[in-house]
Amino acid sequence: MDTFSLTICDDDKITHEVVAKYLLKFYKKRNVELQLQHFYNAKTLLSHAEDQQTVLMDIDMPETDGIAASEKLTLLNSNVNIIMLTSKRERFKDAFRIGATRFVTKPIELSELYEAVESARKKQRTFPDLLVEVNGRQWKINQKKLYMAEAYRNKTILYLKDRNISVNLTLKNLEARLCPDLFLRVHKSFLVNMTHVADIQDRVITLSNGIRAMVSFRRETDVKKKLFENEAYWG
Repeated sequence: MDTFSLTICDDDKITHEVVAKYLLKFYKKRNVELQLQHFYNAKTLLSHAEDQQTVLMDIDMPETDGIAASEKLTLLNSNVNIIMLTSKRERFKDAFRIGATRFVTKPIELSELYEAVESARKKQRTFPDLLVEVNGRQWKINQKKLYMAEAYRNKTILYLKDRNISVNLTLKNLEARLCPDLFLRVHKSFLVNMTHVADIQDRVITLSNGIRAMVSFRRETDVKKKLFENEAYWG
């Protein structure tokens, strides 16, 4: 069973109860163990900054508000994901400035809450390394850092951020070893990492490092549907 750690920082006890009730139910159906931490003020949260992975942070709290707390939190823990919780949309610019990844408005709409939290969980999730042999040596590749794979004759070219690697694997064999939550077959010759898709126009996908992949005509509808469904997770 997958596990997911989430912290709620809000001075309102009812918010804690509502969020916990619905998220525990949501993740139980998905066979994910949700591990919740509860803090009712920023000072206590910041004393446990290094332990945080994803924080649902209320903006309007006494003493230290959520924006100021988030600034301090990201300085103490650069890997934390922050989801801002607020009834004041005018504070969104402040939240963007401190690097919040998602927003949930009060009163809470469950669909918005699920989308925001699930997005953070996907970003927090880890995947096993891909092991490949290159020139007689074994390479370990982080799946999240693999942008695309392209079939070339009887080999496959792996595209990383700043280098390409040729491996003696067919694209079909490689696809079977990669996580389907990350990778999408868009053409008989291309397999792309959905987390790195920056744009899709007509039948051309552009990845965040500038490389492109063709989408086959028969796969176009399914590819666009899959990318749209995953936008809440990777956007």
